[in-house]
Amino acid sequence: MNVQAAQETRTRSDAKYVLFAVLGLMGLFVLWNNERFFLNPQAPEWEHYNPIRWQLIPHGLGGTIALLLGAMQFSTRLRHQYIHLHRRIGKVYIAGTFVAAPVAIWMAFINSPWFLVPFTVVQATTWMLFTFFAYMCIRRGAVTAHREWMTRSYAIVLIFLEGRVLMAIPALAHHGMDAVVLVNWACFAVTLVVVESFLRWREVFPARQPNTRLQPTARAGF
Repeated sequence: MNVQAAQETRTRSDAKYVLFAVLGLMGLFVLWNNERFFLNPQAPEWEHYNPIRWQLIPHGLGGTIALLLGAMQFSTRLRHQYIHLHRRIGKVYIAGTFVAAPVAIWMAFINSPWFLVPFTVVQATTWMLFTFFAYMCIRRGAVTAHREWMTRSYAIVLIFLEGRVLMAIPALAHHGMDAVVLVNWACFAVTLVVVESFLRWREVFPARQPNTRLQPTARAGF
């Protein structure tokens, strides 16, 4: 591996650590700000969630599994040194996806305002579709395509965090459901654009190739 390639690998690794540190902080914030009512049976939020309280269990478990295990799948060390574990985690991620996503649609039809139902259907269907594509790619040995589809799949999961973090901003929260609709669709659109740009970055801006031309040698003196 040449110096440039090694430097690029280190840069990607550092960026990955930073990204997942940020995502970890976002997850902790959402747990505290949005989900801690689960620990309090008397919390006022239960008035809204009671009609779907039983559906929340499989949805929450499947979504949490996908959120946590999906992050592990991006570990280069796990893929290279523990490939069997990587595959098992991937299968559990798929299972979590195909539990959480359909239940999300079910809950939306029961308990969401009509104008939020289309978003939930689109997000959940896209998540399942991307995950299915990733699975089919790895089944036929297309590793690069598998990684790309898994990246897209996991990006859809992260909309759960992005929307809740943004809705904690008072200027947005002040607008209520109008802001929820805008934020959800904006997160979906921006996420797809950002991920696709990331995956295709080197096609647009290829890495500079090292200069391999032979340098002229000095003539031997007499």
